[in-house]
Amino acid sequence: GGWLIRRSQWLEELTRDGMLDRAFSVAQHLERLESLGATWEKIDPVRVYRQREALRILLRDVLEIAPLSQLLAEQNDLAEACLVYVDRLLNPDGTLTIIGLGKFGGRETGYGADLDVLFVGDDPRPAQNLIGEMALSTAEGNFATIDPRLRPEGEKGPLVCSLETLRGYYEKRAQFWELQSLTRARAISGPLRYDFEALAKELWREAGRRPDLVRQIENMLVRIANDRGSGNDFYDFKTGIGGMIEAEFLVQGLQMREGIWEPNFLSALDKLRGQKIMEAGDAGSLRSAYNFLRASESVLRRWGNRSVSRLPAERKEEDIFARRMKCATIDDFRKPYGQAREIIHSLRLRYLVD
Repeated sequence: GGWLIRRSQWLEELTRDGMLDRAFSVAQHLERLESLGATWEKIDPVRVYRQREALRILLRDVLEIAPLSQLLAEQNDLAEACLVYVDRLLNPDGTLTIIGLGKFGGRETGYGADLDVLFVGDDPRPAQNLIGEMALSTAEGNFATIDPRLRPEGEKGPLVCSLETLRGYYEKRAQFWELQSLTRARAISGPLRYDFEALAKELWREAGRRPDLVRQIENMLVRIANDRGSGNDFYDFKTGIGGMIEAEFLVQGLQMREGIWEPNFLSALDKLRGQKIMEAGDAGSLRSAYNFLRASESVLRRWGNRSVSRLPAERKEEDIFARRMKCATIDDFRKPYGQAREIIHSLRLRYLVD
């Protein structure tokens, strides 16, 4: 709302000439960004572009012009293009390699999401410059926040790692979940992107042959529920039993066991079905259940433009949320919500067991 008040012409611009019917790729965004005249000293034109395009995607969402999976990819591509372009402005020598992890790696980021990244190289200064600029909010807008905490040793580790350092860490000291997280690793830019992908696939496939793979995944699910849960499982649509994370871990576990490399959740599920690792009916049920939870998350994130991992608990907020989910009341929402979580949990127990 604030942006439309400040830039009232945007609404007219975004609703004419078929602009709401278009989806721009990373390459197309980069081409448009090149025309703005931004420099390393004047990056605000990129922030303005990002706010304008984010509004356009939001309108496509509210008006139901595109399905959720497409909207998530569009949000991801916009964030990625801004990240790559700002890196080009700040670090023209191009020595920094950027790897996307998590939902950013899977091209599935939603409203208010951070960008999980891993930096590969020898010099930390380009990464420091990039993080600082991306974190800066001005009167012209902001960018998605970069989160580099999934790197070796977490916040205590070096911000930028060489390939040799990464190999040594993943082979000797990494916990299983860190190897599992490579399921969603995707090279974004930089001179070492292909070398990193080759290394990641090698390490990831080796981890997938571990005899304790299922037990490790089960242990991590319990740990996440204990550490991040609210204490009321019903509201925890991400971390609870049959939640989004259990669905994601089911697919990632099967990918690791079968050696199917694919960072995107729905694409990975299609490959599991195509290779008859998961029955077509079960894959369809899992897709529908997961999409229902992701739609719930997207509605909540769209509301506050921030990360959300549980349903609202206050009656007024529940009723508003239910209507946005096209349910008359929160009670009408509870049935399909409960069914979605039951489907996810039962399929995980069926397909991913010792």
